[in-house]
Amino acid sequence: MKPVGILGGTFDPVHHGHLRLAIEMAEALDLAEVRLVPLYLPPHREPPTAPAALRLCMLNAAVADTPPLTVDDRELRRARVSYTVETLAGLRGDLPGRPLCLILGMDAFAGLEGWQGW
Repeated sequence: MKPVGILGGTFDPVHHGHLRLAIEMAEALDLAEVRLVPLYLPPHREPPTAPAALRLCMLNAAVADTPPLTVDDRELRRARVSYTVETLAGLRGDLPGRPLCLILGMDAFAGLEGWQGW
């Protein structure tokens, strides 16, 4: 079973850097897919400018013709501060036995110690 990649962020707005990172990780790591997970509210920075529904719409449009990228809206549906540890637990329940690969940008990686349940 190929792993599933997870790339979270505000995607406010989604841009080429997000998409290139996701595509290159999918190719380099032979991932089955990369799920882009827009968060509702970040715990460590200012809230997004664009509303959640608009960010979701932009993200869906950006990945529409770009397999293996998909959008996972679970953090937006929670409608509260987003914690990656909760998202990973939910994905583990949805994808038992499937390897998961958390993809982080350098900015997120540098602050990983401050994450909930890191």
